[in-house]
Amino acid sequence: MTGLSHEAEGYGGAVDRIAGWDRTSLPTSLPEILEYRASRPRQLAFRFLPDGTSDDVVDWTYHDLADHAGRIAADLLRRELTGRRVVLALDPGVHYVAALFGIFQAGATAVPSFPPTGKRAVARFASIIEDCAPDVIIADRRLENRVGQFEAELAPSVRRPSWVFVDDAYFREETEADRRPARVAEPALLQYTSGSTGDPKGIVLTHDNLVSNCVALEENMGYEPDRVGCTWLPPYHDMGLMGTIMLAVHGGWPLVLMSPAHFVQQPYRWLKAITDHKVTISVGPNFAFDLCTSSITDEELETLDLGTLRQVFCGSEPVSRATLDKFRERFGPRGYDETSLIPCYGLAEATLYVSGKPTGDAVRTQWLDRTALENGLVRSASGAAPETAARIVSCGTVAQGHEVVIVIPESRRPAEAGRIGEVWVSGPNVAAGYLGRPELSAETFTARLADSEGEQTYLRTGDLGFLLDGELYITGRLKDLVVIAGRNLYPQDIEHSVREAHDKLRGSAVFSVPGETGEELVVVAEYRGTARQLAAEADEVLDAVVAAVTAEHGVRPADVHFGPVGAIPMTTSGKVRRDATRKAYAQGTLKKLALATDDKPLSVR
Repeated sequence: MTGLSHEAEGYGGAVDRIAGWDRTSLPTSLPEILEYRASRPRQLAFRFLPDGTSDDVVDWTYHDLADHAGRIAADLLRRELTGRRVVLALDPGVHYVAALFGIFQAGATAVPSFPPTGKRAVARFASIIEDCAPDVIIADRRLENRVGQFEAELAPSVRRPSWVFVDDAYFREETEADRRPARVAEPALLQYTSGSTGDPKGIVLTHDNLVSNCVALEENMGYEPDRVGCTWLPPYHDMGLMGTIMLAVHGGWPLVLMSPAHFVQQPYRWLKAITDHKVTISVGPNFAFDLCTSSITDEELETLDLGTLRQVFCGSEPVSRATLDKFRERFGPRGYDETSLIPCYGLAEATLYVSGKPTGDAVRTQWLDRTALENGLVRSASGAAPETAARIVSCGTVAQGHEVVIVIPESRRPAEAGRIGEVWVSGPNVAAGYLGRPELSAETFTARLADSEGEQTYLRTGDLGFLLDGELYITGRLKDLVVIAGRNLYPQDIEHSVREAHDKLRGSAVFSVPGETGEELVVVAEYRGTARQLAAEADEVLDAVVAAVTAEHGVRPADVHFGPVGAIPMTTSGKVRRDATRKAYAQGTLKKLALATDDKPLSVR
């Protein structure tokens, strides 16, 4: 398989630089931008890898995308769904993209979701349906026989939506696609956060939000006529949807798509796709770089060429310097250049993007005094012993047209230089609010600084960080802070220490629980092995965890809970759901490696 180009496969035409268009004729929404691209000579838009490899590919031009989207739009318009909500629950792939733009073209509001398969997914899907009350659900044909099972999860008072089942045959039906001008209606999208099952929050995004996010990212990326993208991220997540699919259509460059399941099963497939298709830009959360480093074999490594990469965005939770170092050491000999890496910060409430490292610059890392950080202070630890210092990676400069203020949450006053506070954001990427939650929306999206006389409002992100030399550094999540004996401990730092403590440990989650003398630290660790294997080496693994946490963070865990791989609840973007883990631990429902009846009891307290 040869690499992609913008004239590959017989598709002529060059990439448009939207920033160079005449602003008076600039399309004002993504469905209108798709119409523009489909009106020009054929150009490759998406290449889908159905099995995660380059052995079998599905190529779509913008004409193909517009035709398939028109088929969806015609179906929705016949149902008179302009201005109504449509849940998009297809499997990742080109049909997902077509349905998204078909919803837009019909003037409906898209509600991206995951397919309702599996007990946990069905329960969360039901909670989303109850919250947004859609008229239609677009799903894969394979789910057609499971509608009754799903609807049984809904409360009796909830109106049952109708279903549209999509497969290749659906698009071949003799129904003329709707190619009328897009009916751009607001809101464009309801993006649900990766929160708890019983408390979904739908973020209301406008078409202006979606385009603003693309423009902000493009200001960081710059213009490259040979750009080719690759993504395996879930298309129902903000980074996978707004940060790849929408961005590619807006910018006019081809995007290689693969399923997140194929990446998780074999992380090598991501880097092999980059190699095969000469990808120049990609994206992945911090854990993806860890998986690649730990799972790709020496034989697989020899087949990779990452020299075409010029931009690799890395977001999610605070980016780990240790992760970056290991990835560079492993893949540097295969052409990977760390200057291509772009640590970034964003959140769904800001559509996606807030800040990122400028393309081509070196990754900036601050060595900070760990004790000072625990007291909310930023103090250099240059030359200090590694165990007394923390390495914090910069998330770059704030997006053009946006503002970030670091605020002391209790007083709502700007933090002094050298102080850690909550990150507040303003700018055109900031969403309108949460669906049907006016009080929470006012508190989160229209916060004002104390004693402020102006009308300026901010989005309260709930994240902690600081600004230094014009760049944003994220230190943790306000709600996840572990406060023990007056010290602020950042859970992601302790979790990293746990994972590094023993080679049989994978995921980790830490949190505090009330104890007899105050808050106590609990560590949950996923053990890669059987219960019998853990029993045989329990003391060794436990001692390693306790020693690492105590030595590196100055606090001894009150309990260490070992569970199987997958025991720790995660968001759809791969973030640890610490609050859900804490609740499961307290309720006694958190999975634990069970011992056979003939095994000795295992105590880790």
